[in-house]
Amino acid sequence: MTSPEQLDELLTDLGLQEAATFTAVRGDDEDAVIRAFGGDPAHARPMLLHDLREQYDDGEYILVSRSGATIVVVEYNNFQGSREEVLRPLSRLGRTASAFWNVNAVSRLSLAEDGLLSSVLDMVVPEDPFGARPDAWEPLLDGLTLGVGGSWGAGLAAVERATGARFDRAWAQGLHRRVHITEVPRYVLGQGLVDSPLLKREPFVGYLAGLGPVAMGRMRRHALELALEHADLRAHPLATATLAVGDAGDTPAAERDRLRNELDAARDLALSRSHALRGDEPEEYTPEWERPSELPFRQAVVFGVLAECVAAYQPDTDTTGGLPEILSSLVTAMTGDGERTREFWMVHHLHGAARRTV
Repeated sequence: MTSPEQLDELLTDLGLQEAATFTAVRGDDEDAVIRAFGGDPAHARPMLLHDLREQYDDGEYILVSRSGATIVVVEYNNFQGSREEVLRPLSRLGRTASAFWNVNAVSRLSLAEDGLLSSVLDMVVPEDPFGARPDAWEPLLDGLTLGVGGSWGAGLAAVERATGARFDRAWAQGLHRRVHITEVPRYVLGQGLVDSPLLKREPFVGYLAGLGPVAMGRMRRHALELALEHADLRAHPLATATLAVGDAGDTPAAERDRLRNELDAARDLALSRSHALRGDEPEEYTPEWERPSELPFRQAVVFGVLAECVAAYQPDTDTTGGLPEILSSLVTAMTGDGERTREFWMVHHLHGAARRTV
């Protein structure tokens, strides 16, 4: 195995220390690997790895080569090799591992086998891996330093261990196949959601059957109602008044302004109450979402979203039901491990898929 220190030196020499993805696949079908990335093998051209950065302004490219019994794909400032839609098909060709990082220290270390993501973790915060076998990386990381004090070279060393690839000088100095790629379409649902029992009942059956812009309004209303229940605000007069604005469609502007001001005040009060409770709570609290300060915090988030709905409301001239895109704003309120939060996250994923059809 190449040492993490040597790999860090290599990345610096190649100019890839700030943003890159290295993907390694056990197997011998380079053309199949190229196609899995959205490329056409017939259009491959030879290029040196040292020249990869110079292609950045000329579209998205990968460099493909062999290293022992593996096929290696390198990307500069791109992350296709970290995506489930690429890794799962690759893993049907052979065990696949990838390491991705960017200039903002966003990172991912992925291991895929037999068509599934086995284990995926953040190299900066590696304590919470996920996948079909979350602990699959564990024996391969022995002696490597991730997290605080770690480096991207440690991630590359893990990829070497997982696949048998060698990112040494001889490999780096050889010729690689340069291929233009187009983004592989995203899955509607990833492997952790596609088998959910939620998809066997309404309204999710209907969402999937008509996945597109026409379903977005219903999804937004569904997500809002889940958040109201989760924050214990379903029967709150301000919540009722906000929903009535959307349902009526002809609320005078002055009444909407008054309602928005009241919602802003309710948000500030709830946030103040949350901060006061948090000050009296122990530093360590497990699970985090059961802190007494969490409920008023959720309420503050939801009051803020309700104010956003009132401010942005337009008569229903499109498919949104008059509601703005609120799901991303509701995320911080939907903590916990209950059925309601699982339902929200399913709506969130399906709403994202519906938006991609626009």
